Amino acid sequence: MSDILLECSQQQLRSMLGTLKLCLPRRIQQHNFIHSYFYHYERINANRDKLKSERWNLRLYTHRYGRLENCTLLSLNGCGDYIVQCFTLQESQEELKQCLLETNLINWNPKRMYLVCDESIFRMVKEIACQKMPVPWKCESIENIMYITKEKIAALQVNEKLPDDLYVGPLDAEKHAKTINEHWSHKYEHSLSLIRQSIEFNGGLGLFRSGDDQPLCWMLENELLAPGFLFTMPSERRKGYGELIMKLELQRLLKIHNLDLFTFVIVTNEPSLYLHRKLGFEIACRIVWIEKPDEEQ
Repeated sequence: MSDILLECSQQQLRSMLGTLKLCLPRRIQQHNFIHSYFYHYERINANRDKLKSERWNLRLYTHRYGRLENCTLLSLNGCGDYIVQCFTLQESQEELKQCLLETNLINWNPKRMYLVCDESIFRMVKEIACQKMPVPWKCESIENIMYITKEKIAALQVNEKLPDDLYVGPLDAEKHAKTINEHWSHKYEHSLSLIRQSIEFNGGLGLFRSGDDQPLCWMLENELLAPGFLFTMPSERRKGYGELIMKLELQRLLKIHNLDLFTFVIVTNEPSLYLHRKLGFEIACRIVWIEKPDEEQ
């Protein structure tokens, strides 16, 4: 018997893109995620056995018998870094409920597992997770989806003057992934592969000192086409370097994708919220990360 989840065809995804475009900026996360998948479509699907990151080894599914205009969407990836993203425009949420309850494609057993969903469907998704795996699932974090328009990105003024021994350059996966991973506040068992693959697929920018091949400040993108991982070495903070790298990275991405862009910002991260608002970002919506507890803890 066929599973209720059907892997999305390119035609289905293009139709969803058209529908979601009419729902911007609120649905920018899903819109840009599908765009990112298309942008890397051949690279992902022709080389799955060579992908280093489970997060990048993803597939997009919809309800086998659902209405395309509902944009019911689930993304599944490898079990080493298992994140199930859930979304629907359907007000009743029935299609998504059926998908979560009836599919045999979701593995509920991985040691590290997250469900990610819009705040408006959080209660339903968590209730089903508790039915499928009766453990004390918890809300790991609530994040703002912050968006900035193409026009605002293009208008950003980059007039910071760097000391003569500093320069901005591209990130290199082999040279810089380890340093970035070591300083990432969300570092975990498989995060080095995620960072390395993200640099290989999406690039990124770093601030360097002449004679040193390790960055002092950096920013790159994940598989959702969301700029992030922004970090400045403690000794170089309060000099405006993070803001500079962020503006340059947004403008680099604009030239490639010609899209409004979004980032994830934890609702309690006041310094990050301040920087985003300063650059012209606004809140589109909120999402919730639901974590399955590690039974070994």
